[in-house]
Order: sequence, then structure tokens, then C-alpha cells
Amino acid sequence: MLWAWERPEDLRFLAGKPVDVAFLLATLELTGTDVFEHPRRQPLRLPPGVSLEATVRLEMHRGASLADFTPERLRALAERLATLAHRPDVTALQLDFDARESEQDAYVALLQETRRLLPPTVPLSITGLASWCVSGSWLELAPVSEVVPQLFRMGPEASTFRARFAQGLPSPCKGSVGLALDEWQPVPPGVSTLYLFSPRPWTPDAFARAVAGMKP
Repeated sequence: MLWAWERPEDLRFLAGKPVDVAFLLATLELTGTDVFEHPRRQPLRLPPGVSLEATVRLEMHRGASLADFTPERLRALAERLATLAHRPDVTALQLDFDARESEQDAYVALLQETRRLLPPTVPLSITGLASWCVSGSWLELAPVSEVVPQLFRMGPEASTFRARFAQGLPSPCKGSVGLALDEWQPVPPGVSTLYLFSPRPWTPDAFARAVAGMKP
């Protein structure tokens, strides 16, 4: 899976390749009282046959917290997310939210309501922090088909988490992982779906380097 973030992307070179795309559909800025939607404004060009996963980024406004959302606000937010995903070209919904510890219960509630509103055929995925991937994690309560720990931009503890993941994907983060081209590392064992992030627009050369880097 290639992440296509908020910038012009021409991915027509993927024709015939076993690659799908997770594209930033919108960013929702959450304040204490409102939700401001910033839809994708940059073009995305794709070859026929590529499956699309819609990624929605949730960002809390300074001073706001998902933990303060009432059940009614969480329900309204879930309805908005389900509506965003209701597109004929979208096969899955992915949420990108760096939930603080105090927000994790509210995030689980949001995911439960979003899962209830989505069609059963539409998988619900979330990105995650490497620190969430521990036994007994709150993620075990999340009704999602996939957690994608992002093994990049991890700060001073990066080497610790990379060493842990080099031994295999820890529960409950099984099967998927996200890597960045500018912080490359070996693909952890046990990965069935690899998400790739590029800090610059994707090109055939950048994709070829990524594929070469995946080979042992």
C-alpha cells in the first residue's frame, strides 16, 4: 500500500503492479465545540484497477480533547466519518489519529460507533503508534480489522521500538506496518501488508527503490 498524502500524486506508473493506495481523503480539525473539515484539494491520478483506501486524519485543536466529547458528539463524528467513506471508489476506511492516553477510551467508543455505521463489507483500519503495540493494549478493544503501527518519526525511542519489531510484530499489531522511505529499515517478519510513506511525491524511481529495499 502506498500512502498518498495531501499533494499532487501521479501514480499511473503502478499499472499492473500488486499495489493499492491509501489516500488522504480529508482532515478533520476537532475543537471543543466544532469540527472543521479540510477535504483533499490536490489531484490524485491512478491507473485502472487500483483499490483505494480512504484515510481521514483527525487533529485535535489546541486545548481540545476527544475525552471531553459527549456520546452525542462522538456519534455525530462517527456519522461524518461513515459519510466520508461512502464513495463508490473506496473499499476501506482508515483513521489516522494520535490518541493521547486520556483519549483512548473515547477513541474506542468512536471506532465502535463508526464500525456500526459502516457497511459490513468496508474494513475499518487505523494507524497507530509503536508504543501502543503491547500485550494488554487498549487496542484489543478496538473493533478494527487492521492496526498499522508507523515505524517512523518515532523520536528518541526509535531504536528501541525498531529492535522490538525486528523480532516480529507484537500483539495486537499483527500483519501490517508502515515504513518511510527516508527512514528505511528492514521489513519486520510476519508483515502481510506493508504501507509505504514518502516525504516527496511518488515517482517510478522512488517506488523501484522501495521494492529493492524490501528484498532480503
